[in-house]
Amino acid sequence: MQKLAVAPLFLATLVLAGCSASNSSGDNSSASSATASAAGAGTPAPAATAVTGTVKLQDAAASVTPQATLELSLVDVTQQPGATVNKQDFNPPKFPQAFHIPFSASAINANDLYVLQATMQDNGRTYTTKLQQPVLTRGQPANVDLTLVAEPTAAEKVLEDFNQAKRQTGGMTVKSGTASKIGESRSWQVFSDLHGVEFIIEQVNQADKGFTKTEYAYRDSLPWVVVQEQMPKAGAPASSTVQAGWGNDGVLVLKQKINGGSTSTLSDADAKVLHDQAEAEFKRFSKKH
Repeated sequence: MQKLAVAPLFLATLVLAGCSASNSSGDNSSASSATASAAGAGTPAPAATAVTGTVKLQDAAASVTPQATLELSLVDVTQQPGATVNKQDFNPPKFPQAFHIPFSASAINANDLYVLQATMQDNGRTYTTKLQQPVLTRGQPANVDLTLVAEPTAAEKVLEDFNQAKRQTGGMTVKSGTASKIGESRSWQVFSDLHGVEFIIEQVNQADKGFTKTEYAYRDSLPWVVVQEQMPKAGAPASSTVQAGWGNDGVLVLKQKINGGSTSTLSDADAKVLHDQAEAEFKRFSKKH
């Protein structure tokens, strides 16, 4: 009987002890949470001391030469002209390229607007971001990821403008002609507008020596672009193509030779030959049209 009486008493003691322990644990947890909250509320987040992140190429398959140079600049654009706070260079960059641009707190004005500018130069091509990336102030982050986009080269711009201008020849006055001599036949089309001769397309068939098609384009009565194709015969795919183009300042910017699927640089001497041909053709046809 004593064992039966003692057991309930023993169990009651354990239950009371467990409840006490549970209440004690809960109080400690609440107290710890409150202490942590109070500490967090009283401790401001540390101010940024650097702009960090990564840079990648939009075209992940694009190759970068060992001569490539990437420049990242932290710029205060509220100042005019923009004031560079600090910058970091990579030569060559390795994408994705991590960066870390430190600065002193005294160099940052909370009321100014700061951007991170990124520019890469490689093999005559410029890579930039589509938009400038704001950082640091006015709620902007200190850690950002940038994507570089390839811009057309000067040569590509000239060739693109040439192809666009050629599509507009449909609205011009066109005059055609032919001439022949032993072993050679020649035909041409001259496109003119109110400003005079703008385009000349000339085709020369030399029988066993092949077929040549040359397109001359002019701006302000000066040679602008010359594209010359060599073919084994009329209507056949071009076996070789040379392209030369000059900027508004007369500087040669497009100088390309395509032969058998490979592309190389057209020599300045060969480009001058095309330039002289374009001048001669312009003088010849501008008198007649």
